[in-house]
Amino acid sequence: MNSYYKVGQHIKVRVTGIQPYGAFVETPDNTEGLIHISEVMDDYVHNLKKFLSIGQIVRAKIISIDDEGKLNLSLKDNKYFKNYERKKGKRSVLDDIRETEKYGFQTIKERLPVWIEQSKEAIKDE
Repeated sequence: MNSYYKVGQHIKVRVTGIQPYGAFVETPDNTEGLIHISEVMDDYVHNLKKFLSIGQIVRAKIISIDDEGKLNLSLKDNKYFKNYERKKGKRSVLDDIRETEKYGFQTIKERLPVWIEQSKEAIKDE
């Protein structure tokens, strides 16, 4: 086991493979590791390929080291992925319209005042 790495340490790793359950990574000294899908962010992640790609270098935190010296890593402390979670929480008025409106013959003139109020509320919340 490589004693160079310690639990809690942040290191840069390169993504070498992506599976439905996680991403395989490698350190510059060729130590292998895994970032489990549940360790990418606190939100539910359906498809890792939306966040990671082969060859990408990311900063990860070591959460455990197995007996063979393989690293189990987390991206939850990575600022990029935390910012992605925050952005996901902010929604535009258009997103609300797409989800709540039933498309039909209702005129824009009838709906415009409601949309304006929704926009004003969204601006106040920021």
